[in-house]
Amino acid sequence: MINLLENIPVSPLLQKFIGVAAIIVGTIFVAFLVRYIISGIGLRIAARTKTELDDKLLAAANRLLFLLVLLFGLSVLLNYLESILVETLGLKLFEVFDGVLYALGVLLVATTVVRVLSVTFRWYGSAVAARTETQLDDEFVPLLDRAVKVIIYVLAILIILDHFSVDIKGLITVLGVGSLAIALAAQETIANMIGGFVIMVDRPFRVGDWLRLSDGTTCRVHQIGVRSTKFLTFENTLIIIPNAELMKSTVHNITYPYPESRVRIDVGVSYESDMTLVRQVMLDEASKHPQVLSEPAPFFRFLEFADSSLNVSMFCRVPDVLDQWLVGSELRQQILERFRKEGIEIPFPQRVVTMIEPEKRREPGQ
Repeated sequence: MINLLENIPVSPLLQKFIGVAAIIVGTIFVAFLVRYIISGIGLRIAARTKTELDDKLLAAANRLLFLLVLLFGLSVLLNYLESILVETLGLKLFEVFDGVLYALGVLLVATTVVRVLSVTFRWYGSAVAARTETQLDDEFVPLLDRAVKVIIYVLAILIILDHFSVDIKGLITVLGVGSLAIALAAQETIANMIGGFVIMVDRPFRVGDWLRLSDGTTCRVHQIGVRSTKFLTFENTLIIIPNAELMKSTVHNITYPYPESRVRIDVGVSYESDMTLVRQVMLDEASKHPQVLSEPAPFFRFLEFADSSLNVSMFCRVPDVLDQWLVGSELRQQILERFRKEGIEIPFPQRVVTMIEPEKRREPGQ
């Protein structure tokens, strides 16, 4: 650029002013050109797409890219002034200005990356996470957003310190030891967060599913969080289980992948009962019930010869797990009424006691 200015037939001082003015005007022109391309052409093209992510990314990066162009132009201007004023002002002053511009540039790039990632996370939280059944991603996305911001700004500071020849090895060691101490102190919390992330990805259950926990408790999934999962029982009590503990236990999902549930009716009839009639009565009553599914069809099983009765069972399916208790109660009532009508006896427990008279004790001398 200096060689180009020397060809202009004016005084050397005026050549320097022309060079400064050209850099300033060129920087402003390029900065506004970038802003026009992004806010004008870019946003119009992005408005035609189905997603809003590109619109938000361009809007977030518009001002930051404008400042980056101005900062780059200021750096070019500083290098030009250094070439013509270094003997007058000294090299030390320009080194200070160069370091300040470098630090501002790194922070501005870091801010641009943080802004773009934050917009992406917020878009995911509003457009994707809000539509999912679990609330885990609603809580995990803001946490991930804050963690990414901290990591990027820490890296930016380390880059700036390295530029100023500051020994960052000791700082990195301190940060590593501190991170290890924090990880050891919060290992349970971290394990719960990892468990929550695994639940979100693997999806062994969803909000609204009915589960049978390892201790036999039947409950509904109320909320899946970052640290713990909440379950609501039939007694309307809330069970809170840490995700790490939940991942280690065996959980029976009653409603997923199929919401149908089985109803089992156990009864004992007398030994004089006609088993064919018993079977017919129980299957007839099941087929009459409007909530009993015809496919798979109800079936009958003769279980055992008990002490006082012949024990039998009838199995059928209902559309939903919440129907099994009401349908089971109604079927037992129907079967009892039908047994009484058909003369089928449900016996009481019986015991046969045999009384044996003890031998008379003989008197001495008899």
